[in-house]
Amino acid sequence: MDKIQKALEKSWLERDRDQAAQRREGSAPARPSPPVNGVPATRQGSAPSPTVQQPVRTGPTRSPMPVPAADETDQIADISYTQTRVNPITPKGLEKRRLIAGLPQHAYADTFRILRTRVLQRMEQNGYRTIGVLSSVGQEGKSLVASNLAISLANILTRTVLLVDLDLRAPSIHTYFGVSPEPGLMGYLREGRALSDCLVNPGIDRLVLLPNGRPAINSAELLTMPRMTGLAKELRETYRDRVIIYDLAPLLHTDDALAFMHHIDCCLMVASEGRTTENELKQAVSLLKGHKLIGTVMNRSTETAKHVKKSRATR
Repeated sequence: MDKIQKALEKSWLERDRDQAAQRREGSAPARPSPPVNGVPATRQGSAPSPTVQQPVRTGPTRSPMPVPAADETDQIADISYTQTRVNPITPKGLEKRRLIAGLPQHAYADTFRILRTRVLQRMEQNGYRTIGVLSSVGQEGKSLVASNLAISLANILTRTVLLVDLDLRAPSIHTYFGVSPEPGLMGYLREGRALSDCLVNPGIDRLVLLPNGRPAINSAELLTMPRMTGLAKELRETYRDRVIIYDLAPLLHTDDALAFMHHIDCCLMVASEGRTTENELKQAVSLLKGHKLIGTVMNRSTETAKHVKKSRATR
């Protein structure tokens, strides 16, 4: 993990130097400090651990997203889904698929509450309402992180959350929640289905999914088609209290994430201890120059696993 963290810090230092040179020419805003990485793992698989860097400010600031208030009048009541299909997942299903943010007593549930708080703070500070979760290559746990983050955010009574599967070549959100992906995003884009027909509530209050079960080779073209552009705008503008999470394709596999990045306010990078190489991480960070990377998550981290075991032993 030390090599990955050093590589990430080195990449951010290089970005800082580049932007410092641009500032001397009067063309770029100041950059905050580099990110810090974290760690987690379970015997059943990987339970990602959150660590989010300082906010990135590039470009004009949007109108702030409302800050959660303690007043009960600001809370969003439990929603009755009459038009959206409901396909509830059971507690056993949550545990089996490692959606631990939906299991409050799970040993790793706090890691996602911490991630939720830090991500929400960064987004509120900058007026962001849409976030993309991505990685450098595949099998780094980004979809699992996106799913757990969505659940954790939905647990806040002042937020509704929409999780969109935009990893078009390898969609997986529907498998984590155990829902049918049809008609899903492809039904909306290719068949002209109504958006309400394509959304699914997984039985978790204030959370809605836009799944996708049809891998697409021409993914970049689909992401730039007018109907997709219109959808991104509609999703953003329909509900002002909604956080939209896009599960994006790996940066080094296709240009899909970069092609869609202008629809997203900020992004969160997922790396995997023991899998992500130093070179892959440096390449991914380099590709994100000019985009608003608000933090990093180190998945499958042994250090966080040790910390959780120690905390449980002292209770």
